[in-house]
Amino acid sequence: MRRLFKAAMIVTFFSVATRALGFILRIILSRALGAEMLGEYQVAMSIFSVLMTIVASGLPLVVSRTVAYKKSIGDNEGSYKAVSAGLIIALSISISLSLILAICPQILDLIFTQNNTTSIVLYALPGLIASAIYAILRSALWGDKKFFAISFTEFFEQVVRIVFCFILFSTTIIPISLGERASLSLSIACVLSCLLVVIIYFCSKQKLKSPKGAFKPLLKSSVPITTLRSVSSLVQSLIALIIPVRLMLYGYTSSEAMAEFGLIMGMAFPLIMIPGTLISSLAVTLVPEISSKTDNIDDESRTHDKEGLKRHILLGLNCSIIISMLFIPAFMVLGTPICEILFGSAKAGKYVSAAAIIMLPMGISQITSSILNSIGLELKSLINYAISAVLLFICIFFLPKYIGTYALIVGMGLMTTVSSVLCLRMLAKRGLLSKGYFKTLLSLLLYCIVSAVLGKLIFNLLILFLPKLIATGLVGVICVGLMLLMCVAFNTAGIKIFVIAKRKRGQKTQ
Repeated sequence: MRRLFKAAMIVTFFSVATRALGFILRIILSRALGAEMLGEYQVAMSIFSVLMTIVASGLPLVVSRTVAYKKSIGDNEGSYKAVSAGLIIALSISISLSLILAICPQILDLIFTQNNTTSIVLYALPGLIASAIYAILRSALWGDKKFFAISFTEFFEQVVRIVFCFILFSTTIIPISLGERASLSLSIACVLSCLLVVIIYFCSKQKLKSPKGAFKPLLKSSVPITTLRSVSSLVQSLIALIIPVRLMLYGYTSSEAMAEFGLIMGMAFPLIMIPGTLISSLAVTLVPEISSKTDNIDDESRTHDKEGLKRHILLGLNCSIIISMLFIPAFMVLGTPICEILFGSAKAGKYVSAAAIIMLPMGISQITSSILNSIGLELKSLINYAISAVLLFICIFFLPKYIGTYALIVGMGLMTTVSSVLCLRMLAKRGLLSKGYFKTLLSLLLYCIVSAVLGKLIFNLLILFLPKLIATGLVGVICVGLMLLMCVAFNTAGIKIFVIAKRKRGQKTQ
């Protein structure tokens, strides 16, 4: 467990640093592009994310899972075959997609209403091919538990992206739009990070072997995961297309609709996704551990150490719940001042405050989906998502008439709540979940309300005589502190266990 904790700290450190740089990049893009151009860029990137998901989602996870399991039983040859097969499949898909879109860009013109968005996607295509190599080799390092390497490469990519954004935004030599320059910076970052991960992979004495016999198992397991994540990315793309159209239908101009979409997706939701960054770091360290204990939880012959498996699953769930809940009261209270400070937009802050509560089901859905994919239940995870996504589409299609862009927040909340309940139920049916989880969640929601009310009262008092930045920072710390205090006092989600364990380790070293 100590080794897992150390790995989690390494991944979390780099992940927080990477996401912080990513957030800085968001600020740079929002200020350089403006709300309307940012909306167009978000629409283009939503299509690009679908392409990335097809190329580099399910397959890398299965490669990582296979490497972890094969190495745990001493089959290094099998792990190298899986990596080789993964590379061939990913490159074949990425090159084919890139060639189709480069030769026939009118396919994208049929989707987009703005001409600029097609070219933004086209400038990102070199990054798609580079990401195919990057994702597979990085997943092999992930399965081999080389957490520093995989974290550093992600950090490196973000640094390169920011550097080239500055270079491309400041030059007047290249006769392309700002949105196209942002997309070009993405391609450059993907290519350079791909070169870095290739060097790391072979320098760490990893190999490639003949992929004979490895294609079928990879495809069988990766297709449901890729389908799930492709559908998820497609949902994001459809959101980017449906929301502006529905807003225009109810009185918004094209520019106003795109600006509203830019506010919620380019400014508000990046903040709402912050807990997901930490949960993602946790999943990175847990997936190889969980995958090494089972290749399919429903097959006893391919499962060993079920008690250890249950402990790791409960650890992931507990930590994910706590991470999400620490942010909710602060964002409820401080959404507007945070967005005014970061983006100069009070309206984006209203979206943040309204969406804060959905961080809990988003976090649970994120970690439980990763767990199900790690224990051979990827098809069931896909079915759960498909069921819950129906609610999202109902909301974004019908609710904009009544609540505008807030329809997206309601839809995301319903979708992730239903997905979380279904995933938790699957774990419980297999004896991998302790009783009383829903009671725990209700307790945490009560703590959130108490913390948010107190935080609001304190903020209204402090803002009378302190600068906005200082008052916001102080109240944020107070909200997080109150949540931690109540969780420790009532031992909610097992948080006291971590405190006691840490104290015992400290006593042993004295």
